[in-house]
Amino acid sequence: MIKLLRSKILDDFSSMIRLKTVSCEDPAKTDKEEFRLFRQLIKERYPILFEKGEGWQIGEYGVLIRIPGRSKDAPSVLMAHMDVVPADRDGWICDPFGAEERDGRIYGRGTLDTKRTLCSVLTAMSWHLMNGFVPENDIWLSFGGEEETCGSCASEIVSFLEENHVKPVFVLDEGGSVIPEGMPGVPRQAAMIGIAEKGTANYMLSIEDMKSGHASVPPRRTVIGRLARAAAAIEDHPFPARLSGPVKLMFRELADQVPIYEKPVFSHPELASPAIKAAASFLGGTFQAMVRTTCAVTIMEGRSSFNVLPDRAAMGVNVRLLEGETLESVAEHLRKVSGDPDIRVDLISGSEPSPVSEIRCR
Repeated sequence: MIKLLRSKILDDFSSMIRLKTVSCEDPAKTDKEEFRLFRQLIKERYPILFEKGEGWQIGEYGVLIRIPGRSKDAPSVLMAHMDVVPADRDGWICDPFGAEERDGRIYGRGTLDTKRTLCSVLTAMSWHLMNGFVPENDIWLSFGGEEETCGSCASEIVSFLEENHVKPVFVLDEGGSVIPEGMPGVPRQAAMIGIAEKGTANYMLSIEDMKSGHASVPPRRTVIGRLARAAAAIEDHPFPARLSGPVKLMFRELADQVPIYEKPVFSHPELASPAIKAAASFLGGTFQAMVRTTCAVTIMEGRSSFNVLPDRAAMGVNVRLLEGETLESVAEHLRKVSGDPDIRVDLISGSEPSPVSEIRCR
């Protein structure tokens, strides 16, 4: 049996980290050459995938590889994305694209989100194929390059699969992680397995005032001041907490892991829903994200000059939609909470929450 070499895995992974596959909201700022080099790296370092299977480039950034099985009837898909968000060097203790090893760890943008997953899938599948593995059904490896910007790559891959009559029975994406603080009351680490995905949306809130002038004679409140009040209002009025179907199921599944005095709450979360929702604000960001649509102000724009009053201000808001929310309901919430009729709310990009995956118990 061919063995896995730790040195090769580390070298493959480090090479992936060194490629600056940064996806940008402005496509013109995305370095397409880095993505081309990443696709080339996959072909050069994992050649058996293309010897035993077949691959396609989907759109500008997508990679799709089919590993033939004995049957095409029940294909599965293993997913990851090669793109990463920008990295400000000043906020790092080392080069974010240097893949520097310290104390047994590799540091770099993408080591967690999610080139590690991509490297693991490629390594595992290559190793199995080199040892004569033939899957029962086709396995598709799907790697996108616009996950961080909600680009068209994923939908292009889906369209390709649909056109080729591929209907997966199982899809494994990056999911959650093993965390110690995910569920209060659970004394052990919990693995967060995603059976549904929140929607993701980016909104731009803007306000204009054509009466700009010199900063020495300011109005009582500038457009930036008005927008800042809206930002504070959005943070002060989060979306209401609620227990979705998957979260209720998770509570019930964890009931055997908690102290006896907490079992009633975990076994019957719908009965304890008011208390759980009331406690959400105090239980940390991870738990909050489970029980509410989250909203974060991430961009603020105005004048670039100190002594000129801005005639326009805008802020970007990133929203993660819980099951049951829609892109339009979020926009309406932002309009209502901002409290200023002159503030315009525009959806820049977004997707609705996914359906909840089917659960089959053996």
